Amino acid sequence: MKPTTSILISLLLSILISFSSSAQKKLSLVAGAGFPELFHLGARYQIKQSQVGISLGLASHSATTFTADYFYHYSKESSLSSRKVWYMRWNYTLLKEKDEYENIKTSTLGMRIGREFNITKSFGIGLDAGLVFRLYEDTTLIKPKPSSGWNFDFELGIFEIVLPAIGIHSFFKF
Repeated sequence: MKPTTSILISLLLSILISFSSSAQKKLSLVAGAGFPELFHLGARYQIKQSQVGISLGLASHSATTFTADYFYHYSKESSLSSRKVWYMRWNYTLLKEKDEYENIKTSTLGMRIGREFNITKSFGIGLDAGLVFRLYEDTTLIKPKPSSGWNFDFELGIFEIVLPAIGIHSFFKF
């Protein structure tokens, strides 16, 4: 395991342990999948109708993410929770990709609208969709890629900066 990943996992576990001693159904463990956060595990802490959280994600041994989230819940309450079911989500994600040819670090800012579906008082599922904006990208070349003979250079315009974002997650409240 890489030192950075070990440090981030240790940080996540430390926060989880410190919040769990003082939280009363305010701490949630989260597991999900989405773009750009990939397959991820994390924790969120609720303050009134807001939540703050962090998660670590991966898609393979070559792509990892760190995500910081802020949720604001609004609209009606669920019969199983005092937390309102609709939410606005803002998140910052650092995506790192590495293969034998290059290292890519991409910073994004995402904005989404979503809804939580409470299945029990402690467990539920959330779905959200929105946009993600690329803030910064740094590519470090390790070695040149072999030429395939094809030279496609697509100009994607706005889609080089703004992309659709979508996610699904399950949560368990303590």
